[in-house]
Amino acid sequence: MIPRICLVAVLLTLGFAPAAQAATLAEQVASIVGHSSFAGSTNGYAVYDVTARRLVYTRNAPAELKPASNMKLTTTAAALGRMGPGHRLATHVFASGTLSGGVLHGNLYLVGGGDPSFSTAAYAAQAFKGAASRDGVLAVAVRSAGIHSVTGAVLGDESYLSNARTGPYWKASYWQDCAPLSALSINEDLTSYGSIYSYHNPPVRAAQVFRAALVGNGVKVAGGAGAATRPSSARPIASEQSPPMYRLTLEMDVPSDNYFAEVLNRDIAKAAGRPGTTFLGRVYTRTYLTSIGVGLTGAELLDGSGLSVRDRLSAGQIMELLLRVHDRPAYSWWFRNSLPVAGVSGTLSKRMLTGPAHGNAHAKTGTLDDASNLSGYVTSRNGHLLVFSLLMNHGPLINVTAAQATQDRIVQLLAGSSPPA
Repeated sequence: MIPRICLVAVLLTLGFAPAAQAATLAEQVASIVGHSSFAGSTNGYAVYDVTARRLVYTRNAPAELKPASNMKLTTTAAALGRMGPGHRLATHVFASGTLSGGVLHGNLYLVGGGDPSFSTAAYAAQAFKGAASRDGVLAVAVRSAGIHSVTGAVLGDESYLSNARTGPYWKASYWQDCAPLSALSINEDLTSYGSIYSYHNPPVRAAQVFRAALVGNGVKVAGGAGAATRPSSARPIASEQSPPMYRLTLEMDVPSDNYFAEVLNRDIAKAAGRPGTTFLGRVYTRTYLTSIGVGLTGAELLDGSGLSVRDRLSAGQIMELLLRVHDRPAYSWWFRNSLPVAGVSGTLSKRMLTGPAHGNAHAKTGTLDDASNLSGYVTSRNGHLLVFSLLMNHGPLINVTAAQATQDRIVQLLAGSSPPA
């Protein structure tokens, strides 16, 4: 293993110098940590004052720990950085055979383009407040293209990305946390909004639901639904685009959607011109983060969501990621605003309901049986932007309530502080 580099030495090299003026705030953070159950070596902390360019507090910051859903911060940064906030993904319909008098003598192919938001109108409204691509819009587009009847079948094509249904080193129970992965799914492959039960052949299910949408919009289909790769001779008929990438990352981060994270991770590899696998998505995520100055020595980035039991990131690395992204004006605003807001939205909607952090802190949660983490941004009372990463690991089970209470105390302290210039 490559030896770990001292975080403070790295920060000094980069020009991020700690200063004595921040000692009072550091002592207060240290007191909260020291009086908690999370002061040991399986916990890591890092706080940095972006406005003053000063390290505020670290404890075990270089320790590589389980990030849980804090791993989604890496996926968000790479998706926005590599593809751009305005990038859209598309689901296509292709036709084989001949079209005569409104009758297609052949098959329709529903071709996935790695869009995790492709949904029915009802699911889109419930899950995404309508911000999703929809099968009904695509069905209307097929009819508008002059197809009123199909003699063949509707076939789902997921060949754009890998058809591996899970990520590496996932527990068997994680089917409850992430539906089977595919370049083509509908309603995130769930039976209903909020359900943990999923189908196990996403392209077939998508084809079935799309076939019903076609029939509902006046397109007769004689055949059934299945899965197949479209032939090279098939011609494009219609396309439905996803919301822009900034909205997809928001839909990933606010509720901590594992399915979105894993599909977008594979899309990152495709954006680099490589096969859309989980492994290559991580390779190009790591390459991108390194290119913007994030030191990842010792880190293990094995999936896009943080479900892998072998994922590892340190509080120092996450802090540095947040800093480096802040310095990328092309997407830094979108990145920060993709995160849950304390007391307002997503996984933070029931935390920090009052106090200076309420409506102020933007942060990503991360929870597993043995991990509870919180990393993000908060503005101090005198207007300093602070970044923080609070990683708490304790196996086999962690007291999540106690961990979150400690995290919230620290963030409230930072929000109510007045760091010196």
